[in-house]
Amino acid sequence: MAELNVTELDFDTIKANLRTYLAAQPEFTDYDFTGSALSLLLDVLAYNTHYNAVLANLQANEMFIDTAIKRSSVVSLAKMLGYSPRSTTSAKAQVNLTVTKDVTSGSTLSITPSVKFNATINNTSFTFNVNESQTATVDGNNEFVFTNVELIEGIRLSNSFLIGADNTSGPLIIPNNNVDTTTIEVDVQVSSSNLSSSTWTKTSSIVDITSTSKVFWVEENNQGQYQVVFGDDNVGAALLAGNIVTISYIVSEGAAANGARTFTLVGDIDGETGVNITIVSPAAGGAASESIDSVRFNAPKFNANRNRAITTEDYRTLIKQNLTKAREVTVWGGEENSPPVYGTVYISIDPISGSVLTEADKNFVKETVLRPRSVMSIKHEFVDPDYLYLGLEGVVNYNPKMTNLKASDLSVLVEAEIQDYFDEELGTLSKTFFLSRVSERVKLLNTSVVSSLFKMRLQKRIAVGISSTSGYTAILNYLTAIDPETVRSSNFITSINGLQYNGYLQDFSDDAVQSDTGHGTIKFIDRDTNTPVATVGTVHYDGGIIRLNNVIVTEYLGNVNTLHLSLRPQPLYQNITSGTVRTSDVEAFAVAARAAKNTIITLDDSENNSAAGIAPGLLISCRPFTQQ
Repeated sequence: MAELNVTELDFDTIKANLRTYLAAQPEFTDYDFTGSALSLLLDVLAYNTHYNAVLANLQANEMFIDTAIKRSSVVSLAKMLGYSPRSTTSAKAQVNLTVTKDVTSGSTLSITPSVKFNATINNTSFTFNVNESQTATVDGNNEFVFTNVELIEGIRLSNSFLIGADNTSGPLIIPNNNVDTTTIEVDVQVSSSNLSSSTWTKTSSIVDITSTSKVFWVEENNQGQYQVVFGDDNVGAALLAGNIVTISYIVSEGAAANGARTFTLVGDIDGETGVNITIVSPAAGGAASESIDSVRFNAPKFNANRNRAITTEDYRTLIKQNLTKAREVTVWGGEENSPPVYGTVYISIDPISGSVLTEADKNFVKETVLRPRSVMSIKHEFVDPDYLYLGLEGVVNYNPKMTNLKASDLSVLVEAEIQDYFDEELGTLSKTFFLSRVSERVKLLNTSVVSSLFKMRLQKRIAVGISSTSGYTAILNYLTAIDPETVRSSNFITSINGLQYNGYLQDFSDDAVQSDTGHGTIKFIDRDTNTPVATVGTVHYDGGIIRLNNVIVTEYLGNVNTLHLSLRPQPLYQNITSGTVRTSDVEAFAVAARAAKNTIITLDDSENNSAAGIAPGLLISCRPFTQQ
C-alpha cells in the first residue's frame, strides 16, 4: 500500500498525491492517469479535499481570538473573557446658555433632553441634545443662565417590545445601527392595562446583583446589532409576560461631529427663543465602534485585570476602554516621584486630536471607572501632559548626479519625512525619540542622499503670567543630560528691584573647569548691556533639571505668549525617553517633581522670530556632494 500524504493544502499538490497513490495500486497498473476521464475524477477528488481542508482551517482560526477574522467570532470570544466591545460614541460639547425672559411667566426655566441644537461641519448638519436636565432662576438682568450645559450629538430614538412567556430574559434586539450604548435607558411598563412603570439599571457585572435586582445587560450579537438582556430570577430579575419594555437610546454619527463649536437652537425652550450660546469646550469624544483589531488587543488585557485597578496596565486598560477621547494613557505610583508621594496614583491622559480633557471627564474616570475597582485609601491625581518640543537643525549631503531634484526641493522632502516620523512614532505619551532613526529615514528617502548630520535643541514653553511683582517658580525636567552653557530663553521684559529690563535667561557653569556632570546658574541677561542682572535659577547638567526661582515677566516680545526655554543635550545623550527623573539630586531642588511620565515629545513648530529671539524649529539645508 502506498504511503499516505495528508499534510498538503495546495490543490495541485493534493491532485499529484492522489495520482501517485492510485498509480501505486496494483488494480491501476495499466491506467493512464493523464487521460481526460480519470483526470477529471482526480480534479473532483482534489477539489473536495482542498475545500474541506480550507473550511477546517477557517473554522479552527475562528475558534481563537488571535486568528479570528469575522467580527462575530471576535466579539463572541471577547464575551467569554468578560469584555464588551465599545459601541459608537457620541461627541459631546459644553456650552453656557443665556436665555432672555420674554414669554415665560414663572421665575424658573428648565432645559431637558428634548431641547435640540444644530451644528454644521463641512456642510454636514448634526443634531445635538441637552444631555441632562437643568433648571435656572431668573437673575437681575431678566435672564436665565445655564452654565456648563453638556450637549450630546445624535438622534434620540426608542423602541417598545411586548414580552411573551418565551422571552422574559430577552434578548431584545435594537433595530438600529450606530447606537451609543452608554445612552441606553430601559423602562418597563407592567402591562397594556396597568400603566405603572419602573426604570431598570444598566450593569456590566454580576457583583451585588440579587434575584430581584432590576438590571439589564447590553451586548453585541452575531449580526453586529446590540441587544438588551435581562435576568433569570437567579441573577437579576426576569421580566413578566405582558410587560411592555421601552428602550431609549441615541443613534450617533461618531467621530464626524468632533470639532463642532457653533450651535443653533432648534425651536424654543418653553416658548423662549432669545438664547445666547457661549462655547465652553467644542464637541469631542465621538468615535466609531471598536474595531476588530482593538477588541482582539484589549479583551485579553481586560480579562487579565479582572475588572480591578491594581497594576499600571489595569489602569490603562480601564481608562482607554471607558474614555473614548483618550488616545494614550500613562500611569505611575507616587513612589516613583522625587521626592516620593506614597498612597497616590498619578494619571496623565493625552486626548485624541481635537479633544479636550474636561473636569467632568476626570471626575468620571476617578469616581465611575477607578474608584469602585481600586484599592481603598488610594488617591487618584491627574497630571496634565507636559510638552517637550524637539528642534532639529540638519545638513543633508546628496549626489546631484543621482537626482533631478534641486536642493530646495530635496529640503522640502526631508522636512516632510521628519514630520512623518514625529507623527507616526512620537507626539503622545510614553514614546522615545531616537536621533539615529531620523538619519535612517532621511537616508532611505532618496537614493541621492549620501549622509546627514543633525543638531538637536530641546525646548519647554512656560506659561508665566504677566506681572510686575508675582514671580514664577518651577522645576523643569528635560529628560536628558544638558550641554553646559547652551540654555537660553526667548526675549522678554522683566522687573528687577523696580527697574525694567529687556533681555533673556542664560546659564553659566559653576565649575572653574566646565563639567558635564556639574551644576550651573541661570541668570537674566540685559540685552542693552549684555551683562547679567540677576540670578533666577539653577541647573543640574547631568540630571537634566532646571529650577527657575521667581522669574517675573512684565511683557512678552515678538507676539508670543509663553516663555520659551531652549537648550542642547549633551552629544552622548541624544535619545530622549519619557520616564523618570535622571537623578535623585532633584530632591535638593524639590517642591514636587513628577516622574516625567506625563511628557509628550513633539516636533518644535517654531518659526524664525528675531524679536522674540526664537529660531526655526526645523531647519534643513541640502548640499550637493560629489565624490572625486
